[in-house]
Amino acid sequence: MGGRSSASLSHETDGRLLLSVEGEDISALRAAVNSYLRIIMIAEEMQEVLK
Repeated sequence: MGGRSSASLSHETDGRLLLSVEGEDISALRAAVNSYLRIIMIAEEMQEVLK
């Protein structure tokens, strides 16, 4: 994302994905979380469309 936030994604042994988001301040954290949640929602919607 931007310079004020960072995120990492890891695949857990039980099949789950773990998204960790950090921000320099609450505004950066909120923006980053909202962006990643939006991306996840779009990916889920696309998966349903392709079924």
